[in-house]
Amino acid sequence: MRAVRVLLYVTAGLTVMAALDTWIAIGGASGLGQALAVCVPAAAAAALARRVARPGPRTWAAIVALAVCYLFWQFGRVAGGDPFGLLGLTFPIALIVCVTRPAAREHLRPEPGRRLRPGRSRRPAGRRSLQP
Repeated sequence: MRAVRVLLYVTAGLTVMAALDTWIAIGGASGLGQALAVCVPAAAAAALARRVARPGPRTWAAIVALAVCYLFWQFGRVAGGDPFGLLGLTFPIALIVCVTRPAAREHLRPEPGRRLRPGRSRRPAGRRSLQP
């Protein structure tokens, strides 16, 4: 799982660098707006990298969904004629390979009957179960 965490952090960092490059290339408020839009997947990648330590099926699904979004983004770069799009394909493919390994699936998707964290009571704080 350490590899997944490192890949997510590196992906977030490279995406922020791409956002800064977009802002510098376009300039002004328009460039800032496009850079902020590019930073959204970077924020998601950083948040998921922090969340990998607390496993759950939603974490696994979110990592796979983010990697698929990055794949589509890189396919768009390749279709647009950017040769670095091929290089950009390596990170989402590596993420998908690492997350779909059996050890990672066992870590991120525990069996349905097992609770990960103790549940909180839904009763008000002052009520006891024996009270009418």
